[in-house]
Amino acid sequence: MHAVVLDPRLWESVEAGDQAWLHRWVVSEGEQVSAGQLLAQARLLHQTLDITAPHAGVLEQILVGQGEPIGHSAVLAYLVPL
Repeated sequence: MHAVVLDPRLWESVEAGDQAWLHRWVVSEGEQVSAGQLLAQARLLHQTLDITAPHAGVLEQILVGQGEPIGHSAVLAYLVPL
């Protein structure tokens, strides 16, 4: 299994205390996805950020639900490679 996380570079321009939130999941647990496919969207500083699949696989487990905060190194979900 591989972890799905927000790109760590996004946090470089963010002030301490700023928070990201999981806006919505586009796919559900158990769905097969392609590399680069949109998995979810997050909100950070009035921006919507796309979270894409790093590789083809099956979205095994979602750990952060819609509307929940996302920490700097939080694992959002697990993707099992094909």
